Amino acid sequence: MKRIIFLSICIICTAFVLAACSDDEGNFGGTPVFSIDEQHLQQDFEQGASYVSIPVNTNMELSQWSVASSDETWCLVSQEKPTSTSSSILISVRESEEPDVRTATVSVTSGVANYTIQVRQLGYGPAILLKDENPTISADGGGLDITVTSNVEYTIDLPAECNWMREVPTRALTDKVYRYTVDANPTYEERTVTLTYTYTEDPSVTAACTVTQEAKTSGVDDVEVEGDVQVFPTGAQASEYQPGNGIEYTYDGRIDENHYHSLWDAESVKFPVTLEYFFEQKPDIDYIVYNTRSGNGNFGEVDVYVATEENPDYQLQGSYNFRMQNAASRVTFSPSYSKVTKIKFSVKSGLGGFVSCSEMQFFQKNPDNKLERQLLEVFTDITCTEVKDDATGAQIQALPGYFASLATQLRNGTYDPWEKEFRVQAYKPYSDVEVWAQNLMTSRYSNLDNPTGIYVEPGDSVIVLVGDTHGQSVSIQCIGEETKSDGTTNYVQTAASGETRFLEEGVNKVGFSQRGMLFVMYTADLLNPTAQPITIHIPPGSGIVSGFFDLETHKTNDKYAELIGKANYKYFCVRGERIMFYFHRQQMKQAVPYDILSAINLWDDIIGWQQELMGIEDVRPSQVNNHLFAISPEGSYMWASDYRVAFVYTYLNNILLYDNVMAAKDNAWGPAHEIGHVHQKAINWPSSTESSNNLFSNYILYKLGKYCSRGEELSALATARCINRQGWYNMGSATHQNEDAELHMRMNWQLWNYYHRCGHKPDFWPTLFKLLREDRIVESDPGAGQLKFAMKACQAANENLTDFFEMWGFFEPVNTTIEQYGRWNYVVDESMIESAKQYMKQFPAPKHAFYYLEDRKNGDVGIESYQVGDVGYYTQFEGEGTKITKEVSYTRSGNRISITDGDEAVAFEIRQSPSSELLYFSNFLTFDVPSSVALDGAKVYAVQADGTRIECKKR
Repeated sequence: MKRIIFLSICIICTAFVLAACSDDEGNFGGTPVFSIDEQHLQQDFEQGASYVSIPVNTNMELSQWSVASSDETWCLVSQEKPTSTSSSILISVRESEEPDVRTATVSVTSGVANYTIQVRQLGYGPAILLKDENPTISADGGGLDITVTSNVEYTIDLPAECNWMREVPTRALTDKVYRYTVDANPTYEERTVTLTYTYTEDPSVTAACTVTQEAKTSGVDDVEVEGDVQVFPTGAQASEYQPGNGIEYTYDGRIDENHYHSLWDAESVKFPVTLEYFFEQKPDIDYIVYNTRSGNGNFGEVDVYVATEENPDYQLQGSYNFRMQNAASRVTFSPSYSKVTKIKFSVKSGLGGFVSCSEMQFFQKNPDNKLERQLLEVFTDITCTEVKDDATGAQIQALPGYFASLATQLRNGTYDPWEKEFRVQAYKPYSDVEVWAQNLMTSRYSNLDNPTGIYVEPGDSVIVLVGDTHGQSVSIQCIGEETKSDGTTNYVQTAASGETRFLEEGVNKVGFSQRGMLFVMYTADLLNPTAQPITIHIPPGSGIVSGFFDLETHKTNDKYAELIGKANYKYFCVRGERIMFYFHRQQMKQAVPYDILSAINLWDDIIGWQQELMGIEDVRPSQVNNHLFAISPEGSYMWASDYRVAFVYTYLNNILLYDNVMAAKDNAWGPAHEIGHVHQKAINWPSSTESSNNLFSNYILYKLGKYCSRGEELSALATARCINRQGWYNMGSATHQNEDAELHMRMNWQLWNYYHRCGHKPDFWPTLFKLLREDRIVESDPGAGQLKFAMKACQAANENLTDFFEMWGFFEPVNTTIEQYGRWNYVVDESMIESAKQYMKQFPAPKHAFYYLEDRKNGDVGIESYQVGDVGYYTQFEGEGTKITKEVSYTRSGNRISITDGDEAVAFEIRQSPSSELLYFSNFLTFDVPSSVALDGAKVYAVQADGTRIECKKR
């Protein structure tokens, strides 16, 4: 009889297979789909032979997926496809002749998804099987089925204290599906109950089912914050506007790209530009928030006037400087104004010579906050990070659901530690980037120094609990993406700014319309005793935690690997001492899967080395502590601007790990060049913008220690000055932005090598930076800037560097217009030259003719195609300098000069006499004099390091 039953099952299986094989195997189109419902992944059978058909949701051909049993001696499997739009798996089992429960697994494999079906079959010994031993039901409650397969009689024990599940009969026979009704969970913590199934004749044969009901859900919508009341104007007018960008966009309730803008022609803008707002409802107003757009026109200096019912004429409320920053600004009225009729902004300056506004918001403060009083009955302080010991369950459940859930998690210890690390932070104050960019003559560093590690989706509302602000202002900003174009293709990159929401002590509920990462904006004077950390809590349910790595806190590569592995946002932030990486997470993880310390320490060092040259050790980090903020655009290459430096995301592998940076000269040079743009302003004037920053780039190469410096050979300077008679402004061949940066960069590098490397004045560059911050180069007058640089260099060195700057073409008269990131009138006249030289005469003469200094030798690592000469190596200028002890001679063949015993010289000059005009020079032992140089009657001089010229004997 047993064989007959199993044979029947086999016939059925064969029929299924044949039907499947005869079916047309054509895929009926669309994206491949393959899934099996979870309820079918556990199959329990009685002792006898049996089978089950499991439905498969798929549109794939049978040949595209497979099934296999782990034990085909008793558990057989096959595919079946009764129709072209449905499939199933047939599992058949032989009758068991064993005493114990036996198990097998059925593996289901496809190109879309893989599944494992667990199979159990009773033996002839007593056993109780539960299909699901740990079911979970939602907080809403409802029906719950528990399936029991057994070959014995059993009792069911449901604990009496469980009053939220309907009881079941106490006895049952063999297979049964039990249905329970579960009440809704009224609390904000999950609850469980265990049902025990026990064989009536042997209590050792038992099974247990633990039912878990989820906690009652809560969300930000549960919280009604008695926040400040926004007041909307009933009308407005502007003194001027660009058609299509009227003032009506500044009070439409939206902070977006629809904004007010003054006339687009900057020359037509008439300052002050006035924006007036009218209030027919005559409200009380406590403060104003000015929201910027992303672009030009951000307010600089502005006067605010207020008129009230009592004082109908405008009265000056205050004068402010919003510093043209790309962030919201707030004006607080103290005392507040009652029955306001109109408010006027008289904008006296704006970014780029324009005026713009995304949204102007007006608010009344809420004097009474019942929610905060209720929270303080349960939590130890308003940040809600700890529950009071004496807080009762009733008090907790009386809170809005969002806070009741939070209190429950804190009390039960179920607040996820990883989430809590980022949701509860003490945020440090950071210096004002607008102030310090002006003070230190740099581009603006980032003001995004305080990442939360929490991001939001469009339309999200977020609860932000703010502790003691110590009287400081704090806000939160959502940084998303912006779309840019390279002229042919659009691409996205991290935006410099985003929606900003000001925060108050206590409970804040803020909303965001765009996806982005949240950053706390906490700017303060670091010398002010009230500049203390502010504790902020963004509780669970507000935003999504992705995390970030902080060098000071997390310290190790292991922690980095853990954090980036858990992260789920598009970008991942790494905060070092001086730089923050905000790069594509996947690309960063690929480039740096583990050794983040190599990357962040390297770039902290690179920025620190650049800052060494700037002479800012007296204020950093005691007064200025902002980071550079590096992003990874999906287009362009590398660039630097206010608030950000950028490295295209496909290049990250080359610039992060130390070994990769050192693998090619450009891997360090390119980023150092861009960061140099951030720091160059004090020593720069138009005509030098693509070279003055390379002081920093060459210094980084020097500090890294592998590659030699970059820049053209001194022979290019000889050609420019002696043959082409060029001055500084037009020296060499224009290669970028109308400048020969390769040649120009050698001047600053000679100054560094001589004063720093040779040890003649190791604080030369920091001193020069400080002098030029005190008495600044004016960008609009590059000719005067050029001469000011030379004079301040003399002051920094305490030496008369007239000959040095003469060699570099600083004293050539010029009256022309140049173009370099703008159009500039370039004037250097004889009176300016004479005045500069007279100033320089007050300083003692230099000890060496170091305008012939070269820090490279042919064959150096990274020399590229440069041919840098044979003499004048920097070591010849150390100490008192190398003396010429040999008799230097030369031969001439046509225009070729060949020097003998000239290795102690630093250069060779062609002159009529030691003090006559320089006709040509070279630092090679054999060189060709250009045909334009008249050699008749000319002599060759070997130049000693101290500038002494020794006539060479002609052989």
